[in-house]
Amino acid sequence: MPIVNTAEEEKRYMDFIKSSPYAKPMQDPAWSRVKNNWTSDLVYVEENKQIIGAMSIIGIKNINGKHFLYAPRGPVCDFRNYKLVDQLIKEATPLKEKYDAFLLRMDPEFPFEEKPIYEYKKLGYDFRSVEADIHSFTQPRYNMILDTKGFDEDSLLKSFSSKGRYNIRKSVRSEIITKRETNNETLDNFYQLTKIMAQRQGINYRPKEYFKGIIDNFDAQIFTAYYKDKALAASLLIPYNDKVYYLYAASSNDMRSKMPNYNMVWEEIKWTMANGYRYFDFGGTFSLDDKDGLYKFKEHFCYPNKYTAFIGELDVVYDREKYKEFLKEN
Repeated sequence: MPIVNTAEEEKRYMDFIKSSPYAKPMQDPAWSRVKNNWTSDLVYVEENKQIIGAMSIIGIKNINGKHFLYAPRGPVCDFRNYKLVDQLIKEATPLKEKYDAFLLRMDPEFPFEEKPIYEYKKLGYDFRSVEADIHSFTQPRYNMILDTKGFDEDSLLKSFSSKGRYNIRKSVRSEIITKRETNNETLDNFYQLTKIMAQRQGINYRPKEYFKGIIDNFDAQIFTAYYKDKALAASLLIPYNDKVYYLYAASSNDMRSKMPNYNMVWEEIKWTMANGYRYFDFGGTFSLDDKDGLYKFKEHFCYPNKYTAFIGELDVVYDREKYKEFLKEN
């Protein structure tokens, strides 16, 4: 059965993941070690004794008493290969009984197209896309992704909004210095800034052990923007395949007019280019409105209005009644 059960199978699986252009950080088994309060299973399909498609599935018990199975940013294969994705879903069927699951969801990093939605619905699967409430997705459907191909630093800077360029230059005049250092001290700074930002915005934040898990399991990098010796902003990045993921960021309440976030992100983008990565992924946004501060900040770099709309969520429904309840709750 192509569900990983042995160390040998896991090695073959990892060899495939590391060589696949379709692999994303959340589909790397390392992500399941970060999400260590979720169940974890690895599913694959092979042809001529070679793995040709894979899917890392994590799961957690929902408030309805049944398991929610999730392949974040999966599967690891061409999403247009409908037959292969269908095979992967069928290989995962034993997990339905193993966990008493009501749903298996996947949300690939795949730009919106109508044809795949039609093809998957024809295969009998539910698909949530443009018609669904933008806030109802497990992860944002809109991502701000900067493509650095064909640019040098000067030409890329010129592609930013005029306000973005001004804020970067202002940060330099204000003596903001950004450093890339990943250690216990910078993790502490990042975490303290995360708590400050969460309190400012009235939102929850993750425990420090969660961020430590990302650092321990990936080649994660912490960038910190300082004024003199005071940390004003920090972010946690994951470089993976040809992309750098701007995964988490936080900032102080102090000296915001010195634009430390702009200095930090510009240094991160320059590091991305210098190290041979093509894309800088600012992450998601639930709004494309200039009045939304998070969108506006990211849009200064992805200018004008350069966002990627992902296709949405493919839902494999095992229990229709519980699924309907789940959609209402979310």
